[in-house]
Amino acid sequence: MNPDVTHRLLVPIQARGNVGKSTILNALAGWLEQRSVAWRGFDLDPDHRSFERCFPATVAWQPLGEEPEGDLIKLLRTCTANPVTVIDPRAHLNEIVLRSWEMIRFPESFATTGGRITVLLFPADDLEVMTDLDRTVSRLAGTVDYVVVKNRARAPRTRMFDGSELEADLFRLGAVTLDVTVLLSMARNHLAALEAELGRGVSHLESVANRELSLDPMMRLIIEDWVKVLFRRFDRIAATLLPANLAAAITPEEANAAAVACIRRGAKINRSNC
Repeated sequence: MNPDVTHRLLVPIQARGNVGKSTILNALAGWLEQRSVAWRGFDLDPDHRSFERCFPATVAWQPLGEEPEGDLIKLLRTCTANPVTVIDPRAHLNEIVLRSWEMIRFPESFATTGGRITVLLFPADDLEVMTDLDRTVSRLAGTVDYVVVKNRARAPRTRMFDGSELEADLFRLGAVTLDVTVLLSMARNHLAALEAELGRGVSHLESVANRELSLDPMMRLIIEDWVKVLFRRFDRIAATLLPANLAAAITPEEANAAAVACIRRGAKINRSNC
């Protein structure tokens, strides 16, 4: 953990859409709120604006004009106003994001103010996706931190990434992995129906915590279990998601790994009769 990091910018950089970045950012924002972390968000996805809809009090809709790099640079100037800033860019904005950073050498200049960028990457068994990730890592190298998000709902397998030179490069750069379990489709559908009924976004955390919402109790339990697992995993990589002082204050909720490890398959079977 770098004790000099006082501000974090969290942003997924991905050329391909439909990788689950908005779902992860919504869950991550709920985790920040539950952990009482002051944060500010910007939604750069005009097609969905799901980030703004779920967190209207904290996330601002940021349209990009004819000079998108200039608009992004203005936004980057605000990243020291809060401990954590989260940006949800539309798919295919990756080149514009990287170009704006390069124009003002933002990773380096942000570091002089105690800032550190965390880039979320979403590998998939797709040559275009993997080539894009390789280019991103080659351009940014060690100027940022990385979270490799393995979203099983969108990419059940990541065979093109696992054991690859790209994976080895990322681990050498200190990347951490976030495994995201699949939220059952029936729960996702109920949550989408609730949003349509209310005419607004509903975050995973709100669907669990707000008992006044007319969400099926069984679906609420399914979402609650998914949130608990994911939040514990966020806790474990807090040093890559938060400023140093805030990360140090989080004690990960350890799973009962020791007890699980002691349970051997067929331990109570009398194998002498086999």
